[in-house]
Amino acid sequence: MKIFTSILAILLVISLVIFGMVRALMLGIYEQRIDAQLFNNANQLVTQLSDESQDQWDRLLIDFQLENNAVVTITDSQGSYIFDGARKIITGKSGVTVQERIEPTIALIFANNNQGFTLGVSSRANTLVQIDDIFTQIFIYVLIFIIVVAILTAFFYTRFLAKPIIEIAHVSKKMTNLDMLWHCKTNRTDEIGMLANNLNQMADQLKTTLEKLQTANIKLQDDIQKEREHERRRRDFFAAVSHELKTPVTILKGELDGMILNVGKFKDRDKYLQEAYKTNESIEKLVREIMMLAKLDTIRLNLEQVSLSSILVEVAKQYEPLAGKKQLDIQLNNESDVFLQADRTQLLTVVSNVMSNAVKYSTFGQRVIINLFKDSEFGTLTVENVGVHIEEDEMTKLWEPFYRTEKSRNRDTGGSGLGLYLVKTILDLHRFPYKLENSEDGVRFTMNFPTTDSS
Repeated sequence: MKIFTSILAILLVISLVIFGMVRALMLGIYEQRIDAQLFNNANQLVTQLSDESQDQWDRLLIDFQLENNAVVTITDSQGSYIFDGARKIITGKSGVTVQERIEPTIALIFANNNQGFTLGVSSRANTLVQIDDIFTQIFIYVLIFIIVVAILTAFFYTRFLAKPIIEIAHVSKKMTNLDMLWHCKTNRTDEIGMLANNLNQMADQLKTTLEKLQTANIKLQDDIQKEREHERRRRDFFAAVSHELKTPVTILKGELDGMILNVGKFKDRDKYLQEAYKTNESIEKLVREIMMLAKLDTIRLNLEQVSLSSILVEVAKQYEPLAGKKQLDIQLNNESDVFLQADRTQLLTVVSNVMSNAVKYSTFGQRVIINLFKDSEFGTLTVENVGVHIEEDEMTKLWEPFYRTEKSRNRDTGGSGLGLYLVKTILDLHRFPYKLENSEDGVRFTMNFPTTDSS
């Protein structure tokens, strides 16, 4: 509205000034031309009067007055009027006839028959007054036309000028609300168009920055959530560690106290020294596993090309004596040598713990089947102990620290419950998929991994 009012006022002022200037200049120029033409015609009349006899003057003077709408007087050298066209009769208000003399504006001296005469000419035309009256009469129409044209021009120009500015204002308001799903639509190449294009570029950059910030914020939230979950697991882990250590330490303390006091069954010190030694070994093993888990939180994997086939052969030999006691048949099916990028020490721990569980939890005289094969760029390792099954609701709990099934609550056979937790932690670090499931014949552990070329 401010732009519209300003443009309208400017147009009106300019139009009225132009109208006034045209009126003033036209009247002045027209008056100058009339005077110049009348002067030229008067000189021609003087020439004619000098050449004609006086009895022809009336005709020439009357024709001159009619053609030039002028009043002519001729006086002789004594000032007497030879021709008096300067007297004009007009009617007054009272109806009385009066005379009005029009003073000449041009005076020219000429001679005829050796006599001197003076020609006086004055314009009696009211053309300038008529023109001025015309301007006055048409002023109201011109004013209306000027107002209409000024309003229409101001409206369309204001719309042309202000529409993109209003759109830019709306867009900037959206920007304050971080709404970047907009675009200034303009094909203008002036400063407003440049401003709109700059806003579009700024919006694109802000949108990209906001998307990056949102992505970073989501990642940060995930990291925070993971850190909280990690902290919760760490607290649960150390709570479980305290609980798991408490039992063997209490047993060991009780055995040592009984032998020191030499009471009851503890008088047989040789027997209970061996029991105390076994308890100490279980504590030592548990502490080693706990220390290994603690290292895994900060360890950096030493990735290298590892032959999984050679690791399987090495671990299988280690468990041959224990398998022999239970008359277990360990079947190693290795189609070809398989290589992968991994930390050999950690991968050896994974295979050893999986093999240990398979041997420990297999029933007397059964089989442990180990299959290693690769398909294209991926390999698969399966370890299956035949003759046992695990309840489905306990299957996922086996990956938790210190969890043991009901059949393995005895520490002599069940272990510490950290074996599969170690396996899970190491494989998660390597990003190798794995699972534990019941098969038709027993329990099967499966690990998948990308293979590498032996060269």
